[in-house]
Amino acid sequence: MMRHELSYTLLAAVLLTSCGLLDVEPDTEARRPTQMYFTPDTVYVMVGDSFVVQPHFAPDSVNNKSVYWVSLDPDIIGLERDTLVAIQEGWGRVVAASMATAMLDTLDVCVMEPWTLLSNVYPYEMVVYADVSVYGQPPREDMLVAAFVGDVIRGVGQPVRVGPKTLHRIRIYNDAEMPLDYAEVSFAFWLYDPQSLQRIRFPLVIPYTGETYGTPSEPLELKIE
Repeated sequence: MMRHELSYTLLAAVLLTSCGLLDVEPDTEARRPTQMYFTPDTVYVMVGDSFVVQPHFAPDSVNNKSVYWVSLDPDIIGLERDTLVAIQEGWGRVVAASMATAMLDTLDVCVMEPWTLLSNVYPYEMVVYADVSVYGQPPREDMLVAAFVGDVIRGVGQPVRVGPKTLHRIRIYNDAEMPLDYAEVSFAFWLYDPQSLQRIRFPLVIPYTGETYGTPSEPLELKIE
């Protein structure tokens, strides 16, 4: 039996033993959950973050939404009561169990390194001026925009005020300067939302040219629709 399967079995046994299959009054039964689920069932956090995730319950009349948490990967995701703690980079899984019924559901957690960049690692750079929109709205101040090559971060957006609008200036760093090299290097842009704990990719991909993309008056458009 795999470790996660064994953990589920032990968790169910503990909950059934501790909570018991109790007789309940009819009016209480109507308020017991018949469904518990996470949507989305995968979240993204950064090393060092503490976060709280609440599963959804059905029916709407459920009055006991308390859950018991178990981390199946405690070296990646720690627990402090109802708070989850991102310990180190990697993928982990946590299990939530309804305290009312011992119903179980799982949540996958991707723990990322913080979106910061040591620019002195790369000798060359170019600048992107971007007008960012997320579902038709400007991004919130806590949202992050960054440029990546594969899984490697190469630039972090900095909000700049230009007239009535806020643009993102993204300095993108690269380790090659010659045109023969940049043809093989393309940058993808990602948004991180720390409220929804989601990471979303912008459709646009650009090659490294060493030149500026967009201007403050005519910025590049980065849209999530």
